[in-house]
Amino acid sequence: MFACSNFLTFLSSLPVLAAAVILRYYGHTRCSTYLEVPMWVLGIFLLLVSLAGMTGLWCRVTFMLWLYQWLMFLLILVLCCFTVLMFIVMEESGSKCGTGEDTRLKQFSDWLQCRLVDESNWIGIRSCLSESKICSDPAISGGKPAVFLPIKNGCCMPPSQCGFVLKNGSIWTIPKSGLASNHHDCLMWSSKPNRLCYYCYSCKAGFLARLKNDWRKLTTFSICLVSFLIINFIIGCLACRSSRAVGLFQIRRRDQF
Repeated sequence: MFACSNFLTFLSSLPVLAAAVILRYYGHTRCSTYLEVPMWVLGIFLLLVSLAGMTGLWCRVTFMLWLYQWLMFLLILVLCCFTVLMFIVMEESGSKCGTGEDTRLKQFSDWLQCRLVDESNWIGIRSCLSESKICSDPAISGGKPAVFLPIKNGCCMPPSQCGFVLKNGSIWTIPKSGLASNHHDCLMWSSKPNRLCYYCYSCKAGFLARLKNDWRKLTTFSICLVSFLIINFIIGCLACRSSRAVGLFQIRRRDQF
């Protein structure tokens, strides 16, 4: 049972490392660097933990089994803290930061507003969005934002309240009657491919909405992984006790002779 669960831990590290390699050599952009490093760390850590457990089990090295248990305990502790923090960040709402002056941003936590979409950090994220060419889909110009992801709705098209008119392709023009609203996002919109609505509050809100959705999935995965690791940890404790009992029995038997 312990060997099977440990082998599953080893197998779980392979797709994580494979995804990190793909990001590194085939999808390397400024966006991918935010995911690449954590995936390398998690994949290598899972690999080392599983190798330590398999070495201790197959070679009957008690030290390696105890090392496996300590590494497993550390991984479970880190993942539990990560899951709790993610849950708090996702569920909290706030409006203390300057970026929260737009009502669409107030639904997100102060941590997300202050740490991710403040002026200093938004420069890098904005460049990342522009580099990834998320607005290059020709269907975006069809005027039906509801069918697209929030990040595309907020960053690739002018807000509907502004009253822009679609001229052709992705070119939006101001009607002769002028803008329907003088909202910040209406003034920030530009039809230039490297600008669009990347300076708008709606783009920040769309980015955070997409991030929040991804983090929900990541939290669910983390809970499942922690549950699996806890079961594996309990089985490892039983294996360590069994190995220790066998070692004591062999010592006593050797002393008798």
